[in-house]
Amino acid sequence: MRITATHVWTAVMAAVLSVFSMKFLHIFKFIKWSPIGWTKRFHLFVDSPVWVKWLLLGVICFVLFFLLYMITLFTYKIPPVISSLVFTAIAIFAIEWTIYVKPDLTMAQFIKKLSIPFACLLAMIIRFVIGTSVYMRKTFG
Repeated sequence: MRITATHVWTAVMAAVLSVFSMKFLHIFKFIKWSPIGWTKRFHLFVDSPVWVKWLLLGVICFVLFFLLYMITLFTYKIPPVISSLVFTAIAIFAIEWTIYVKPDLTMAQFIKKLSIPFACLLAMIIRFVIGTSVYMRKTFG
């Protein structure tokens, strides 16, 4: 398995799209949490400028989408619709659980706090990455 330009550009475009979309969702209050709030929570880069935090978020997204592309090269026989829904559900619950984790939070309260616009955004981007990966695997082996 070799890394191609399509692999890198897919991860780059997915990362750029996700960072700009999260900024849009945050500005217009579609999400109640800050996409760069992880810096305060994990005490990393707290004193860094905001643009550095967004850049780091983009790099993290690039690495995650790069890995997702690699993983889905091995699962190309599963239809992309199914695998993207599974990966999206796992990602949404993992991301939002780390944001809203509290000892007294019930599952019903957690589900009510899930951000539908963020879930839709993530589903589209993950579908893009998985669809490209499966297409490239089936076309070029």
